[in-house]
Amino acid sequence: MSGGEKQLRLGVIGCGGMAAQVHCPNVTAIAGARTVAYCDVAAEKAQALLDKFGGEYVTTDAARIFDDKSIDGVLIQVGPKWHARFAQMAAMAGKHVFVEKPIAVELADALDVVRVVEASGVKFLYGTNNRLAPLVLKAKAMCPQPLYSFSQCSESITHHACHFIDLAVNLFHEAPLERVYASGGQFWNLDPHLPADSFCAVLTFADRSTHTCIYHGASFNPLLSKYHYQLFGRECCVYLARRFKECHLMKDRNQVAQSWVFHGDDLDRGPFGYMGHYQELTHWVDCIRTGASCTMTARNAAYVLAIEKAILHSIQTGRAVNVAAFLREHDAAFLQQGREGVR
Repeated sequence: MSGGEKQLRLGVIGCGGMAAQVHCPNVTAIAGARTVAYCDVAAEKAQALLDKFGGEYVTTDAARIFDDKSIDGVLIQVGPKWHARFAQMAAMAGKHVFVEKPIAVELADALDVVRVVEASGVKFLYGTNNRLAPLVLKAKAMCPQPLYSFSQCSESITHHACHFIDLAVNLFHEAPLERVYASGGQFWNLDPHLPADSFCAVLTFADRSTHTCIYHGASFNPLLSKYHYQLFGRECCVYLARRFKECHLMKDRNQVAQSWVFHGDDLDRGPFGYMGHYQELTHWVDCIRTGASCTMTARNAAYVLAIEKAILHSIQTGRAVNVAAFLREHDAAFLQQGREGVR
């Protein structure tokens, strides 16, 4: 921060694990930004963050932060069903918005967020942090146009599918997405509000490249860690292993050509983390200061949710889903506009 720049004052909405263990520690490592207000329905959680990270006040009413004219932006990490409401309230109050993933539970709510955010002109970033993870960007550089990509993940669709869909449609594959086909079911009750809590899906793009993803619920393979990603190009394969702590480049059948490995702890945060959490907040702060466009926009977020809904629709109907037709049916066709600029 230069001597003439105003320090960004940030409010924290939701003071659970993501705020305490990830976002607030990361803000302390970003020059020219600090958290000054904390909101949670459990006042003691908000007070704990104030005591640890400093600031000015604690509240159980988010409206106090939205009404505070001295607050420049807010970090929203509450339950998913509240994301859309708080994001809209913040944007209408003129606050820059960082909101954890997913952007909403229902697609209609996500579309409302897009409209409000774009009308407000605030800088909006949503928390698919893996898009800015150092080794994910390395993988993209090593295999910029994969013919096939494959991802695998355990645990809930609500909290994790957005990461891998986002990487497939907003980073790794550059052609328009045309078709989605999936099968799956409700086996562990991890997502009781959804028709399935696990699935296998194939996403087909206009250049005939495909992404295949499998979400295997509570069935966990510790040899692969929580999730992994593979990219297959014409002349190479890139393997993102161990929750993106490793990136391996293969150029022939018999050996690894080059490897990049993060040797730190899984809980490492700040500039030394590997999952992109620090990079996403640094990017958001930079965009606020410079006026540049954020990478993970509200449209990106709503588009990812739309594709997730198309996957679930395919599971329910047993049929492939035409993406353009699905978006038109849900008044979301405008999400395809300008997608050539998402990368």
